[in-house]
Amino acid sequence: MGMRGFLGGVVMLAAAGSAAAKPGELMDTPHSDEAPLTILDSAAAQPCALKSGLCVVAGSRTTIAVASQPIASAVEAGTKPTPGKSPPVVPRFSRAASVASSDGPPPSDNSQPWTLEIGGPLKHSAYAGNTLFLFFDLEDPDALANRQFTALFQGPVKAGPRMSARVNLSPEEGFRAGHSYRIRIVQLIGGREIVLAEGDVSLL
Repeated sequence: MGMRGFLGGVVMLAAAGSAAAKPGELMDTPHSDEAPLTILDSAAAQPCALKSGLCVVAGSRTTIAVASQPIASAVEAGTKPTPGKSPPVVPRFSRAASVASSDGPPPSDNSQPWTLEIGGPLKHSAYAGNTLFLFFDLEDPDALANRQFTALFQGPVKAGPRMSARVNLSPEEGFRAGHSYRIRIVQLIGGREIVLAEGDVSLL
């Protein structure tokens, strides 16, 4: 079943439901490779040369990086472009079962998730504690303006200026081929929503 929600209400519920995840504390939440979200050791993560934004790479053999074209997704999402600056190159990923081979098209498996590793330097250093990973569908022009997300994952992270995580984006959670998504990582500190990092990805 796909998941859609409004950020304000669900973030407040997430905060209320994770009272033990205050800054300086970690939630005792199990994670596995099959979970939608797995927090990784940022020290062992692949290097990320970006000064701002998220580096996104394939997180399993079933997900394949596809050559990207500059996509003005930020403009489409309502962000004014910077004069003289090229549109961002949005990383694109396909599921292995959806990539054709020289022997012909492979069998279709629409239930297979896209597995991605995301991370990089943060806009604000993370506190140790619960962290929200929000995914907004950029094909919906009102998603960001209305703060309406496709999926929300949460997990405990360590304090620090970098972060790394593996996510499984499943069609059952509402993710669709041919759509681009804004990934936004936030923490709730003192009743305020702090954006740690964000970036875009396209699913094929």
